[in-house]
Amino acid sequence: MIKPTVSELLSGVAISLRERVLPEIPAGTTRRQIQAAIGIIRRVALVWDKTGPYLYADNQDLEETLRWMLPVLEGVVADEDNARLVAVSTKLRTTLDRSTQPAGPYPSPEALGARNIELQGLITELQEVLHENPAAQSASRTEINSMLRALLRRMLTRELEINSPAVKP
Repeated sequence: MIKPTVSELLSGVAISLRERVLPEIPAGTTRRQIQAAIGIIRRVALVWDKTGPYLYADNQDLEETLRWMLPVLEGVVADEDNARLVAVSTKLRTTLDRSTQPAGPYPSPEALGARNIELQGLITELQEVLHENPAAQSASRTEINSMLRALLRRMLTRELEINSPAVKP
């Protein structure tokens, strides 16, 4: 591991600005801007080292859940005459067929982030389509909603983990 880490460097910059620079700046707009910059730097330092693993785990969970959900969704599509539901199901299958999580080298943060946005967009689109017709309830729709709620709980747990300060031994 490279020392100091990016998080440690950013934390050091934030501390230096807060302890050495900020006291020299008089009250006013410039001081408020530096305080805001310190807050941003501290926030980035908190999550920087966690972002790659977080996105990787989130993408794996999203893809796995969507793969489990796809056969159930295709059953709903077969039972209902809903063109938008067909379109979402087709888009979901196409997106999952071209997974960007390679078995080899660890993907770049940009690739992980782009895939995460793509997968979350599918989840959003699926939820919108499922809620367009609240009267069309079935066991399959209930199962999909249950899978989505469980996924969202896991995503929130991961989000909490990445935003929690590291506990020092």
